[in-house]
Amino acid sequence: MAQKRNKNVWHILRGLCVVLLVGLCLELGAVNAEAASAKSKAMKAYKKFLSGKTIAWDKNWKVDAKDCQFAFAYIDNDSVPEMILYSATVPHAAGFGRLYTYRKGKVTQVGAVELDGEKFSYYKKKGIYVSQYVMGGVCDSYCKLSKGKSSMKLQKDKRIFASGSETTYWKSGGGQISKSKFNKELKKLVGSKKMTTIKLKKFHSNTANNRKKYCK
Repeated sequence: MAQKRNKNVWHILRGLCVVLLVGLCLELGAVNAEAASAKSKAMKAYKKFLSGKTIAWDKNWKVDAKDCQFAFAYIDNDSVPEMILYSATVPHAAGFGRLYTYRKGKVTQVGAVELDGEKFSYYKKKGIYVSQYVMGGVCDSYCKLSKGKSSMKLQKDKRIFASGSETTYWKSGGGQISKSKFNKELKKLVGSKKMTTIKLKKFHSNTANNRKKYCK
């Protein structure tokens, strides 16, 4: 009799496990479908944005869309990639790059991103990207993207002189810091995530074929 009861309990437990597993699979499927839908809407919006005749580079300044190159990167922690634009037609002081995100149903500009090193570097889904300015040295600004807004967190500034070079490290709002402190602060922001780099030669020319191929 006891053995029969044990078998019945086992069948009930197994049935509950099956129900829970099915429910979990359905929930995960719904989450994945929602993420895919969000990305699909974003890529469609990016495609339309790039298809325009001009793109607003700054408040009172536009560039020809055909002169831009684009790339995508998952910077913040969601299923929708950000878009990086590059244009060699603008002055160096204006910044060759712009970062865009898709929020609340539209494409919005986050702000300028320096691409002087002919690359864009970021820590995937950690919200951190690097804006690299080159002039008398190399200045790397580590910026945080959150809710469509960007703020500079850390900076590494390597100045080059005839006699050699000097590198200084800075924390936003905290002044100059040591190299070890810089590394600790960066680790707080990105954990063990390695930097991902997209070189400019991997950016896509803004043509109809490339929009069709990559904006999906």
